[in-house]
Amino acid sequence: MNPFSRRRLIRSVADDRFRFELPEDVLGMVADFADQLATMLESDDPVLRRLFPSAYPADPDLDASYQILARSELTDERRAEIEVVRTTLSADDISRDELASWMRVTNDLRLVIGTRLDVSEDDEPGDEDSPAHEVYGLLGLLLDEIVDALSRDLG
Repeated sequence: MNPFSRRRLIRSVADDRFRFELPEDVLGMVADFADQLATMLESDDPVLRRLFPSAYPADPDLDASYQILARSELTDERRAEIEVVRTTLSADDISRDELASWMRVTNDLRLVIGTRLDVSEDDEPGDEDSPAHEVYGLLGLLLDEIVDALSRDLG
């Protein structure tokens, strides 16, 4: 079931303020997956490869140096974004910056789940019928809602 098919579930309510009208189960799912992502960021799980892509694919030594320098900062940024999502889950409305954090976390979740599922650009929607694919699709719909809300509000 697509909880987003009825109407817009993220809407502008004031200058740079947005309100979620998401089902509780969707909010709970995002919270659970965000918590899992925060834990995974501490690991070297290969499923994170799309979150920390190679900066120098032709030079493994240079790329290893880059990863040592940049990964900690990128991980800290992702943890901060996850914390914004956690603290705004039950807010009446959120700021543009907070909604942008939701966008980045939702995108990271899709990348991790898509990597685990080995999703490629060649895959057609509905290629797989599993709970994990449904979550991947739902996160895609949520991401689309967020981007649409941020775009509508640009004027």
